[in-house]
Amino acid sequence: MANILDRFEQSFERLVEGSVGRLFRSPVQPAEIGRKLERAMVSNQVVSVNSTLVPNDYRVAMHQQDMVLFVDFVPALCRQMESWLHDAADEQGFSTIDRMRVQIIGDPTVPRRAIQVTAAIADRPDLGRAEQEAIQRTEIFRVIRDTSGMSPVRLRFSSGTMSGIEFIVRKPITTVGRALDNDIVIESGDISRHHARLELADDQIRLVDLNSTNGTRVNGKTVRSQTIRAGDEVAFGTLTADVLQFIENR
Repeated sequence: MANILDRFEQSFERLVEGSVGRLFRSPVQPAEIGRKLERAMVSNQVVSVNSTLVPNDYRVAMHQQDMVLFVDFVPALCRQMESWLHDAADEQGFSTIDRMRVQIIGDPTVPRRAIQVTAAIADRPDLGRAEQEAIQRTEIFRVIRDTSGMSPVRLRFSSGTMSGIEFIVRKPITTVGRALDNDIVIESGDISRHHARLELADDQIRLVDLNSTNGTRVNGKTVRSQTIRAGDEVAFGTLTADVLQFIENR
């Protein structure tokens, strides 16, 4: 079991220590999640004559202020946890009635930096991957809305060293630049150490250039300060990103 837990922790660390992981620091300890998932699986097993049945439906709850710090990673983390649980169950000879499913939720009653896991044996053949991710996406929307008072948008980079990387704007002020103390760290020579910031207020997002060397643009026009919305293209130096709506599934 220890080797599987080590692999789970290492895969999570690779996720948050890569270029995406530098965007927002997370207080989540992957080994603690793994231990609590394994404990919930083993403590809720049902032994029969021919097999030992364990839960396949898991809910990981944490304080909303903790969850909002790493919402960019939630879908990928859920998939990793499901794969890890499947391997852990298989190694111990356990059976399940349906595929492993993990959801992460924000709960203000959970203490900061704490993790609570509940598990159940559930046959839900109508809940496919797309439906499950839609439920998780709605929870992410709710957590961001509750913690910031804003309807979140996504910023997806389409060029340069950040191409393909996407993150969710969900803080009152989000700084962008090459220096490591920024919220969004872009490792590119034409990005200033403190290049720009995104300000959320009155359900609007304002992009402010911080006297950067190579400028900030919105839809090709150099700006000092401008409100942006879904459908706009923004550029930090030569790196471009699309502003996208965050779709909530009700």
